Amino acid sequence: MPTLIIFLGPAGCGKSSLTANFGRWLEEEMGFKVGYVNLDPAADYLPYKPDFDVRMIVRADEIMAREHLGPNGAIIRCMEIMNERIDEIVENIKSIRADFILCDSSGQMEPFTFRPIGPRLLSELSKLGSTLGVFIVDTLLASSLTGLVIAYMLGVIVQLRLNIPCVTVINKVDLLPEEKRRELEALLTDPVYLESKLSSLKVEGVIADLAYFIGKNIHYFMQASRVVQISATKKLGFDILYDLIHEVFCTCGDLT
Repeated sequence: MPTLIIFLGPAGCGKSSLTANFGRWLEEEMGFKVGYVNLDPAADYLPYKPDFDVRMIVRADEIMAREHLGPNGAIIRCMEIMNERIDEIVENIKSIRADFILCDSSGQMEPFTFRPIGPRLLSELSKLGSTLGVFIVDTLLASSLTGLVIAYMLGVIVQLRLNIPCVTVINKVDLLPEEKRRELEALLTDPVYLESKLSSLKVEGVIADLAYFIGKNIHYFMQASRVVQISATKKLGFDILYDLIHEVFCTCGDLT
């Protein structure tokens, strides 16, 4: 039975790059056979050769032209068509023979995650083998305290919505200065330190109350899974990501 990994996250976070380079790392460093799936009907370019490409079923540019829709409307319509033809999508993915199947999700996270296609497709794919979501956060978001909290919350929301195990990674850390990377590592690994930093935010009113509440309670979310730093382009942190993926399916279930 293959392990299926779906990469999720906002536009520009590095889903396609991570799909391509983590797949190559699994092949070259670990000796696994890897299958690739593109689930983005609006993709112009893919840095990997997909074994199944959803654009064989529906393409956003064709929907825009045929149904006179703008980009956002076309993406939503694509998700509806994918939902209507979900059996065909599942059968194509099911036919891939590999140790790992890496799925590159839609460039816009919201239509896939919050419309019926995302939860329904992953429910069907979970029947094929071990299924995991990797939620990708850009360093531009995670480099601030409030942004880091948002990253944690988004990861929890995605996991709840899609009903599959999810781990969160912070991508593009190679773009951060060394001092910023050390600070981020401290925030990610020390709940007490993160709480103290959040409690000292210089804000007033409701925002201050919210920051204080999150500072006191963020460790409850952190216990679910640790967050790792990676660079999809530089192939940094792939060994840690691989270990975390392996731990998701261990009997202990402890990802901290």
